[in-house]
Amino acid sequence: MKVNFNQPFVDCFGNEVINEKTGKGTNIAESLCLVIFNLNGVGGVPLPPNKKYALHKICQKIACSPGEVELTTEDGTLLKEIAAEAYSCGAYGQVADIIENNV
Repeated sequence: MKVNFNQPFVDCFGNEVINEKTGKGTNIAESLCLVIFNLNGVGGVPLPPNKKYALHKICQKIACSPGEVELTTEDGTLLKEIAAEAYSCGAYGQVADIIENNV
């Protein structure tokens, strides 16, 4: 499936979430890449090397072509697991919607 992570996070009212440090919108692709790059574990449990490497490959796909990321079902499931750990309900929901609805 192809998905588009090159879009801004929006708040519950549909307004773009602005990064206070940069004054720019918070891009989902960039945010996901930073989360993945810095991730060591989920739920207090260290990630096994095979999942770390799989996430590294997913991160490269997102960074290289954020508007057209080719994901397998397993990639999508892993990304949703990571997003659930890293993000609030609203941000997680947007990532999950992108993956589930191929937005």
